[in-house]
Amino acid sequence: MLKLSDFWRNRVEEMAAIDLGSNSFHMIVARLEKGELKVLDRIKEPVRLGFGLDANGKLDDLSQRRGLECLARFGQRISHLPTHAVRAVGTRTLRKAANAGPFLAKAETALGHHIDVVSGAEEARLIYQGVAQGLDDDLDRRLVVDIGGGSTEVIVGEQFQPLLLDSLGMGCVALMRDFFADGQVSKKSVKKAITFCLQKIGPVHDGFLDIGWQRAIGCSGSIKAISKVAEATTGHPIITRALLNDLCDQAGQSKSVDDFNPNGLTADRKPVFLGGLIVLRAVFEGLGVESMETSPWALREGLLYDLIGRYDHEDVRARGVQNLAHRFHTDVDQAKRMADTALRFFNDNLPALGLTRPEPWSNYLRWAAQTAEVGLDISHNQFHKHSGYIVASCDLAGFSRKEQQRLTFLVRHHRKKPDLNKLTELGEDDQILMPILLAIFRLATVLHRARTGSTSDGVTLRIDGEQMLLSAPSDWWDNHGLTHADLEQESQYLSKLGFGLMLQQSLTE
Repeated sequence: MLKLSDFWRNRVEEMAAIDLGSNSFHMIVARLEKGELKVLDRIKEPVRLGFGLDANGKLDDLSQRRGLECLARFGQRISHLPTHAVRAVGTRTLRKAANAGPFLAKAETALGHHIDVVSGAEEARLIYQGVAQGLDDDLDRRLVVDIGGGSTEVIVGEQFQPLLLDSLGMGCVALMRDFFADGQVSKKSVKKAITFCLQKIGPVHDGFLDIGWQRAIGCSGSIKAISKVAEATTGHPIITRALLNDLCDQAGQSKSVDDFNPNGLTADRKPVFLGGLIVLRAVFEGLGVESMETSPWALREGLLYDLIGRYDHEDVRARGVQNLAHRFHTDVDQAKRMADTALRFFNDNLPALGLTRPEPWSNYLRWAAQTAEVGLDISHNQFHKHSGYIVASCDLAGFSRKEQQRLTFLVRHHRKKPDLNKLTELGEDDQILMPILLAIFRLATVLHRARTGSTSDGVTLRIDGEQMLLSAPSDWWDNHGLTHADLEQESQYLSKLGFGLMLQQSLTE
């Protein structure tokens, strides 16, 4: 299990996780007692958000209304919870929807809490985390499969560590929409849908078979529904390849979705059951799986444990950044110098910025310092652009899209002329504070251009609105002529961000 500090073991706290899936919206409310989670409530509503994607990739009004009404009900249930105790994420459909931004703005208002859209890789990691927390702490290597409405996550891991993961663009809602929208079923349409799924699996086939596993585990609605059908059919909840083949044959002979009604299938699952069945049938064939057990835990539970980790000094995002920095051979000492100076400047100005505590913004300064130079592995020329591309394009564990976008902004523009057009790509709530963070980080970068440990000693920064005053003793200016020239150049760059930078000797002299 996740190792919890005494801080968590000695307190009682209620928290919630919300999953805005392509088929259903789920919410789990739990209480942390003596280091263990006790589930208080589970709520699920079949919103079918994925069915609302039109030909232009936009969510239609009906699906948006269903989603907002559901989130308003969720919001009533957790209205008493503070921000730090709630984590809500959107998955495949909200990753794809062209109008996801406007919908999310309304969705956050309805829920009363922030909603992150996570990448497919992050969704897979969270799913594995949730499943692993509910298993015995054995040493088996596991294959974990989660069939959602818009995507299927496939992960191989050991204990609590995923070793290989992928998110495949096939899900129960998507298949029903794309292959069975008219409600008609035939052997040909079933075969065509299976072939489509096998094509999705093909590119990852070798990697998963090479790493191997001893135990296959499925989770979430589609696989749990198939397990119930298996139990009603065979008396045992284990899913076998023979059962999946037989069910697909039955579906092909049923003529319509309504006619396909195997024992154990509930009415609420029927509209998307065939899609999930075909995906799992393809996974078994494509990856050579013979049998699969099911887990009651999945993404929601993973979110809860990830939430605990963020406030228990075990934030997986920090590990993700460290791994990226290590992979690209960054200078650890230089990263620490830049981070220490940037964080000192930021913490000294918290009251002036209207902040009562440094988190979560201080994290971005630290992470930016660790990743600012990853692009040096490609080329020194314009390396900040290479660094920005790497940070924007890689799978950073624990990061939502918005969080990764913030980090990319700092890394991409930490030197040379900043691109103001990129600022407009950030959310409205970021467009005030992120430029200030960037200015602070840029100054820390300039001060440590010499890559020595004492460059910023005695230097202070005071922020007053759009004015920044950087002070240092007179002998500092005498001994750092090159840095002084760089700071004068930096004042021109900062003016592009709307800041005035004044340089002066310390007032105490």
